[in-house]
Amino acid sequence: MRLLIILLCFITVARADAQLVDSEWAAFTSMSEIKDLLVDDFDIWSATSGGVLHYNRAARRFRRFTRLDGLAGNQIHALAADDSGDLWFGTDGEGLSRFHRDTSTFDSPFLEFRDLRISSLLADGNRLYVGTNEGISVFLIDKQEVKESYRRLGNLAKDSEVTALEIHDGVLFAGTIVGLAWARLDQTNLQDPDSWRSRAPSSPVVDIVAAGGLVHAGTRNGTWTYNPTTNEFYHDFTRRGISAVGTLNDVGIAATVAGDFVLRRGRDDWQRIGAPLITEVATASQSGRDHLWLGTSDGLRVVGQNAPSIPASGEPGSSRFYEIALVGEGELWAASVPDDQQRTLSAGAYHLVDGTWTVFDRASGAPNDELVALETDRRGRLWIGSWGGGVAMLDVNGSWVNINRDRTVLRGVPRGPDFVVISDIQRDAEGNMWLLNNLAGVAVLDNFPPTEELLIDQVQLGLGEGVDFYRMTIGADGLKWIASRTDGLIMLDDGGTPFTPGDDRFIVVDEATEPRLTSNRIFDVHVDDSGRVWMATDSGINVLTPEYDRTTGVLTRSAWRTYSTFDGLLSSEINAFEGDDDGNTWIGTEVGLSRIGADGELDFTLTQSNSGLIDNRVKGLTFDSRRGELWIGTFDGLNRLRIVASDETEGPEGFAVYPNPFVTAGRQELTFIGLPLSAALRIYSVAGESVASLQVDPGRATVTWNGQNDSGFLVASGIYYYIAEGESGERTRGRFAVVNGAR
Repeated sequence: MRLLIILLCFITVARADAQLVDSEWAAFTSMSEIKDLLVDDFDIWSATSGGVLHYNRAARRFRRFTRLDGLAGNQIHALAADDSGDLWFGTDGEGLSRFHRDTSTFDSPFLEFRDLRISSLLADGNRLYVGTNEGISVFLIDKQEVKESYRRLGNLAKDSEVTALEIHDGVLFAGTIVGLAWARLDQTNLQDPDSWRSRAPSSPVVDIVAAGGLVHAGTRNGTWTYNPTTNEFYHDFTRRGISAVGTLNDVGIAATVAGDFVLRRGRDDWQRIGAPLITEVATASQSGRDHLWLGTSDGLRVVGQNAPSIPASGEPGSSRFYEIALVGEGELWAASVPDDQQRTLSAGAYHLVDGTWTVFDRASGAPNDELVALETDRRGRLWIGSWGGGVAMLDVNGSWVNINRDRTVLRGVPRGPDFVVISDIQRDAEGNMWLLNNLAGVAVLDNFPPTEELLIDQVQLGLGEGVDFYRMTIGADGLKWIASRTDGLIMLDDGGTPFTPGDDRFIVVDEATEPRLTSNRIFDVHVDDSGRVWMATDSGINVLTPEYDRTTGVLTRSAWRTYSTFDGLLSSEINAFEGDDDGNTWIGTEVGLSRIGADGELDFTLTQSNSGLIDNRVKGLTFDSRRGELWIGTFDGLNRLRIVASDETEGPEGFAVYPNPFVTAGRQELTFIGLPLSAALRIYSVAGESVASLQVDPGRATVTWNGQNDSGFLVASGIYYYIAEGESGERTRGRFAVVNGAR
């Protein structure tokens, strides 16, 4: 069994216990798309597509919460506050979360709603009404369990998704994707469809609000208002579609699809108010007196008399991270898409520095939004390859320079000469910039403007026009290895003369020439320190140990190894590779992050369930040797993982426990440092069972443990956590890994 060399697991214990902060993991998501909103005094809480965003109006500061902090998931569709002040968050398929504001901690997720999309929440006394894609469930807050569910609401279709909930005058109102339903709460059996009345407007209900003794529902064909005398809804505003409803001075107000706002003056009388046009409003505050707070697809907004300004929250363009590059001191860049096949998801490139994100896209001067490849040149300028717009170079003075076919040897695709695709960029040891000019060839420029340049034409060297050049890496010997999503692996030998034509060759390794290759669809390529070439395919990992004779042009492929689910991988869909300073290779897959050691054996796989990984769909990787950190781009956020070497013999500053993992074989002991003076330390299993008790000597902050429980037996391999409490009540918490026995 291989050693687990880093502290990986994100642990929560009993629901009443505080969430433990994981110092090894950090997470970054985009919280610009707001789906629900709660305004409470100076606190504004937003349910977003990247987690929970909290804004304090007094301090003008934002706080963020993601799955790494204890949320059940990052896709938050609904939120509510109960009578005790606790907040509840509903996710898309990951369960229900409760946040205790007094301690700023989360309970463990309530999984009764796993695999259901929670679209609306409403707290009423001890009951939390949960609107899902299968109706309404009543969750008892004190018992922490579902009491009953209402899946058929009047004459509406069974299991209709409930998008909005409201209670007024003892009546529960539900907006669904197929209409409105309402029922008095004093009835004995709301599970009976006959207990409900219903109405089916011609479009889905997007929101419901109680204001001024009335109940208003917003739909795409206007607002509907409830008449308690007739026990019916009537069409109250018909001139525009509604995206959200709220209250302003206890009067109903609606945000229209067109971007303006209408305030109710009376029956059939909704008047437009003076406010800037704001489109794509998803939610509006329901407690405003002078101001209406809005959650939009582009962040938090506010309208009203003397509306306060809101500082920019500094979000990345989206929560999708593909290519990642580190630039200069502490700067990170990320691309939002891999190609133009996901154009609707494009958000340009993101730049992180000093904790703040900046988005670069067409609106900010980039050639387009499909920015896919990142590299710096010898002068520190960032080159960003785009899908269709050539290269966008960010000069050191902050201005954009477009590098395309008019200024270089770059060419467009065969059917569109102006559509210049640069799918990858790499810099060689001499500082030359190598560009995969997809469907044209491989271009090399010594600088920009170039004094020397060359396009190595793929057709002239024997490849067809349809060969897809996708990713490239350069080995220590100068050979270029190209991953094709259609034609396997391609080796480029430039003859050692990058700007001299005539001595270049392409060698193709595909299923026709190499039967050991598991697929021609290769999505990434990596050359490790020993010269092995790693190929990421849709059918596992292929590793080639090449022997190439430049004189004869012969590539020998005697050593070949494959990895699949039979070798322990959780998925055959391989997306990305990265190496670290210890010779390990990290593998991004569709179901997690794996690591293969320098000896070629699979060490472990990290997933959302056993670590702080923000999402299992890993799309991009890069390693920061200076800080010992691995950056992990996923389909739902970015992770930073601090790697701790397994052979440390001294406790490094900033870590409370070492060596990690703790191998119980031999005379090794686990050391805890930086504890409260004279602390009492307890070690627990993941299940919360007490394992061992230790006492720090008076006046000291360090204690050691031999790996035995209180009964004198060695503990089993696994993850453990500890709580150390000092004499004055201060606490230190953490976790560590134990490996029982030598490898």
